[in-house]
Amino acid sequence: MNTPELSPAEPAVPAVRSRRRPLRAAVQVLRRGHLYAGLLMLPWVLLYGATAFLFNHPTFLPDAPYVGFDGTTLADTPMAVPPAPAATAAEVVAALQARAKPGVRYALAEPEKARYTREVATVTVRSGGRDVTVAFDLSGTGGTVRSRPPAPKPADPAPFAVPERPTGKAGPGGPRASAAPREGVRLEAPLHDRALAAAPVVLERTGFAAGEVTTSNAPDLTFLMEADGVVWQVTYAFQTGSVSGRRADEVSPEPLSARRFLTRLHLAHGYPGESSARLFWAVVVDAMALVMVFWGLSGVLMWWQIKATRRVGAVVLLVSLLAAAAAGVGMHEVLSAAQAARTG
Repeated sequence: MNTPELSPAEPAVPAVRSRRRPLRAAVQVLRRGHLYAGLLMLPWVLLYGATAFLFNHPTFLPDAPYVGFDGTTLADTPMAVPPAPAATAAEVVAALQARAKPGVRYALAEPEKARYTREVATVTVRSGGRDVTVAFDLSGTGGTVRSRPPAPKPADPAPFAVPERPTGKAGPGGPRASAAPREGVRLEAPLHDRALAAAPVVLERTGFAAGEVTTSNAPDLTFLMEADGVVWQVTYAFQTGSVSGRRADEVSPEPLSARRFLTRLHLAHGYPGESSARLFWAVVVDAMALVMVFWGLSGVLMWWQIKATRRVGAVVLLVSLLAAAAAGVGMHEVLSAAQAARTG
């Protein structure tokens, strides 16, 4: 039997396959990248998950004796049913009304918006040489008890200690001299005044309107100093001019527990001004952010390539997006109310 000859148009199938090869190669590279990105993220994701778990469960891996209690422990106590914020607000308004001048009237507005600025009320008791903190959940569901070593007693002032002096302000023309201070160590050009003088210039050069400038959170200077044969750890506050000190042999920082190390590691962020392990950690945080975004987006593309999973995957993705949106809106309302309560 003679084999039919192929017409010139019939090799189209191999041509289509040849066009698909680059796409398949790209998908293969994407799959490999997704796989290796997941392996690269593994230790960091585990660390993030473990540290986040510690924030959510304060009784896990405690660095001090820690006990939780429920509402039954509060039975027959004044905290069995904590007062509602609206009821307490009404009492405050009534008390203010009783003190008001004749003709002045106060009234509680929108009582449903009354809030406590914190979700717990705490009491610290000195017991057995330790500070025992009892935290009451204001919902009346219970609370926690935590025991810690007492805070070190303030030592006697250093013989060279200098109290605070009044602070100064600066305007567009530079720093204004404060009232002549009779207390405080005044340097010729302290860091505090340098920042005050530089701020208006920086505002002008960066396009911001100049105005009265004040400072806050100015860093202090710490150093060791010998006085009469005793080494002191000295702290100098640029902003106030105060000087304080503690004997260097009495400075014993509280040891960093495993829980505190992990939770602080979870919160560490930002690039320091010098090369250190903190700089490496900042690079890791950035790398994790980029790799996690890549991992998520590449996963979506890989899911879309598998036609059999598109329908179920779309439902899962939609549910996830709706849940994330609902959680975001709800938490925004909660945090906005807390912010308003703190700043109001």
